Amino acid sequence: MALLLVLASGCRSERPAPVPDATTTALVGQLQRAYRAGERATALALADSVVLRAPAWPDGYVWKAVVLRELGQLRAAEAALREALRLQPDHVEARLLLARVLQQQGQLREALGQYRQALHRATGTLRAAAWLQLGHAYRELGRLDSTLAEAWDGLRQVHELEGRLPEALAAARKAQQQAPDNPDYRLALGTLLVRMGRPDEAATWLEGVLKARPWHAVAHYHPGRALLARGDTAAGRCHLDRAEQLRRLEPLLTQAEVEVARQADALALLKLARRLLQEGYAEQTRQAVEAARALQPESPALERLLRAMNELACS
Repeated sequence: MALLLVLASGCRSERPAPVPDATTTALVGQLQRAYRAGERATALALADSVVLRAPAWPDGYVWKAVVLRELGQLRAAEAALREALRLQPDHVEARLLLARVLQQQGQLREALGQYRQALHRATGTLRAAAWLQLGHAYRELGRLDSTLAEAWDGLRQVHELEGRLPEALAAARKAQQQAPDNPDYRLALGTLLVRMGRPDEAATWLEGVLKARPWHAVAHYHPGRALLARGDTAAGRCHLDRAEQLRRLEPLLTQAEVEVARQADALALLKLARRLLQEGYAEQTRQAVEAARALQPESPALERLLRAMNELACS
C-alpha cells in the first residue's frame, strides 16, 4: 500500500522520461482524478488512451499497471510494467511495482531481485517503501525456506524498521546461525544488541567482524562506546579513535575522485576502494588506491589519501 500511495502521489524516477504532449498530459490528469475517485474502469480506459497517444512514454504503462493490479489482472499488469522498464530501465516506480506484482504471484525470488535493483536508485519515500516491501518478501520466503540466511536477515530488517527489536534479534540470530562466518550477519547482530542495551554481548559479535574487516568504522564505534560505558577508557578511546580515523578517509577519497575524474580507470579504482572501505576491508582498500596512484602518480590528493591509509595500517 505504501508503494501504491507513492505512485498515486506522482513521484517520479530520477532520470526524466520523455515529456508527453499537452493532450496526453490532460489525459493523465483525468486518469489521476478517476483513480482517486475510485472509478477504476474509467481510469483503465484513460490509461489505455495515454499508452496509445504516447507509446514511448513509460509512465502511461505504469499507471495502466496500477489500475490492472487493483482489478486483479496481475499478468496484464506485469506485462505493462515490463514494457515500461524496456522503455526506461531506471524507472524506480515501475521496478518496485513489478516486484510487488511478482510477489503477489508467488514469484518471490524474482521479486527480491527486482527490489534489490530498485534500491540502487530509490531515494526518500520510495527507498523506505522498497525496504519495507523487500522485508515482507523475505518474510514470505523465510516461511518457505527457513534455512536461507538472506531470508532471515531480510526479516530482521523489516522487524527492525518497524521497531520490533526482540523479533529482529531472533531473526538476526537465525541469519548468523545459517552463515556463521559471514561478517555482515555478525555486524547486524552486534549492532542490534547495542541498540537493545546489551553492549557486553554485542562486543563478542563485533570483535568477530573486526577480525575479518579491520577497517569497519561501525564495528569499531560500538565496542568503543560499550567499553567506555564499562569504564575501560583506554580501550574504548582506541576503538573510537580508529572509527574517527576511518571516517576521515571518506572526504580524502572524494577529493581524489574529483582530481582524477577525467581518468576513467583511476576513478573506477577509487570507487572500488570506497566500496571496500565501507565493507571494512583494509589491505584490499589500500591496494585499490595504490593501483589508482600508479595510473596518476602526480596526484596530490591520491598521495594524501595513501599517506593517511598507511598511517592507519601502522597504528
